[in-house]
Amino acid sequence: MRLSAVGYRYGWRAPWVLSRVDLELRPGDLVRVGGYNGTGKSTLMRIIAGAHRPGRGTVTGRPRRSAYVPGQLPPIPLKAIDYLLHCGRTQGLSTDETEERASGWLERFEALSYRKHRIGDLSRGTAQKVAIVQALLTEPDLLVLDEAWTSLDTSGQETLDGIAREVAGRGGRVVYVDHDPQRLADDATAALVLRDGILTQASATDFELPLVVIDLENAPDPWPGPGRGRLLADGLLRFEVEPDGSDRLLQEILAVHPKIHVLSVRTVDGAAAQAGRAS
Repeated sequence: MRLSAVGYRYGWRAPWVLSRVDLELRPGDLVRVGGYNGTGKSTLMRIIAGAHRPGRGTVTGRPRRSAYVPGQLPPIPLKAIDYLLHCGRTQGLSTDETEERASGWLERFEALSYRKHRIGDLSRGTAQKVAIVQALLTEPDLLVLDEAWTSLDTSGQETLDGIAREVAGRGGRVVYVDHDPQRLADDATAALVLRDGILTQASATDFELPLVVIDLENAPDPWPGPGRGRLLADGLLRFEVEPDGSDRLLQEILAVHPKIHVLSVRTVDGAAAQAGRAS
């Protein structure tokens, strides 16, 4: 699959969000795309997946079985299984095939018990698992993950890590964006950064973006969510998130766990956060 001189803008008088993107995706590739918020990463992900047409340039060789997972599933007024059955029908699967595959994936994500819940009533993390499952129904040869880990609990994030490796391992193509600088770092076949509308090879520091570090007291152990935290030796629970997602995460945590105490909130650079994880 190849993107050649791809550009995109939202309106003919608007500036080009993507000016000239060249990218080749081969079977087995697991490619990370980074960059600051607002640089056009999500636009690029949708073009790769086929959800957007480029404003200029060409996309050729996209696999027929392509799937896209956004960072959040809208509150669709359907039960999870009914939504997945609808997705299966639109992709040419029979009801029995979809039921079997959907149940298998939901069970792997520890979400089978929610199959008959309305999506709008689910937590963000469980709804996100449904969004991932719909993308996996046809065993895609191209899987595009646009911050798909963001709302998942630790177990869900690890499961998605494994799925990305499996898709690439069987000869599929995986392209992903995520705010964790270590996400699949040892597995990625390429790390690229989007800057000024152009995709280039990433440097060692391109994923070390500023992070907000949140330390919490009185958190349940193990942490059930939302978000992905890690337990420190002194019993604190720590989160490291992008600045524009910190307020939302805190609101979600306090809504679900009102007895938690927020000990500190501070901003650090990504390199400092990575050093802290290693120590």
